[in-house]
Amino acid sequence: MEISYIIVLIVVVTVGYLAWRDTSEAPAPAKKVAKSSPSVIKADANNNGVVSKAELNKLTKVQLFDFAEKNSLKVKKSGTKAAVVNEIWSQQR
Repeated sequence: MEISYIIVLIVVVTVGYLAWRDTSEAPAPAKKVAKSSPSVIKADANNNGVVSKAELNKLTKVQLFDFAEKNSLKVKKSGTKAAVVNEIWSQQR
């Protein structure tokens, strides 16, 4: 009966060692690279001179501020993205 306990103990220790060893040799997860904003903001996809609300909604809030600055439009930075889109869209008309 003692021999069966020793065999079970050896099996448990071996399995535990192999499980620990496999996880310690796993490669580190790849780091996520933050997407940088494009240097040129292309809001007018069809080049017709009018930027629609749908095209503006595809931009991030920071890109909207850059777009407004490049086009000499005044927008409130404290507003929501929807408010900023509405301000830009109404000033372009």
